[in-house]
Amino acid sequence: MYLIDGHNLIGQLQDISLEDPQDEAKLTQAIRRYCMRTRVQATVIFDNGVIGGLSRELSSYDVKVIFAPHGVQADGLLMRRAREHGTIKGNYGNMILVSSDRRITQLCFAYGIETMPSEEFALLLGLRPVEREVEVAPSKTETRIYFTFEKDPDPHVTTEEIVYWLTIFKRRQAEVRAARKAAQDQLNPKKRPSG
Repeated sequence: MYLIDGHNLIGQLQDISLEDPQDEAKLTQAIRRYCMRTRVQATVIFDNGVIGGLSRELSSYDVKVIFAPHGVQADGLLMRRAREHGTIKGNYGNMILVSSDRRITQLCFAYGIETMPSEEFALLLGLRPVEREVEVAPSKTETRIYFTFEKDPDPHVTTEEIVYWLTIFKRRQAEVRAARKAAQDQLNPKKRPSG
């Protein structure tokens, strides 16, 4: 399951702009296509809902869309949902929080919640992340690195590509789970039976 920081993700995209009045709907459509293709579920939380709460118009079976009510930040809702999910399920093992907000990712690390940068998730959706310029020390000549991702309207993913990426994701997931378990073991050392 993905828990997605909606406006943070839009802010990392070339294909959708925060200035677009339909930005939430466009992102939701891309996430729906991804969820249907991969058979996963997602919850997307956006800032600044007029009323706030679940959007019946944008939500579907696979994707829940929630707007933070006026005066409430989406960040707080994201973390509350993440903690509730961990409490209900007993752990955070089947949830990935998608955000590039450093404060949120640091909180997730503290709670042992797996995260994915918005730019990385954008690639999974078939969207182009924004180009980033590399900062260079003043004494060196300026160089820029540009990433170009062309969006295929009807992407064809081969079995080899799926196997390649699944291997990477499974390895990353195993590393995160091992680190989380090691951190939990340090916090809660088991008592050894006396001899």
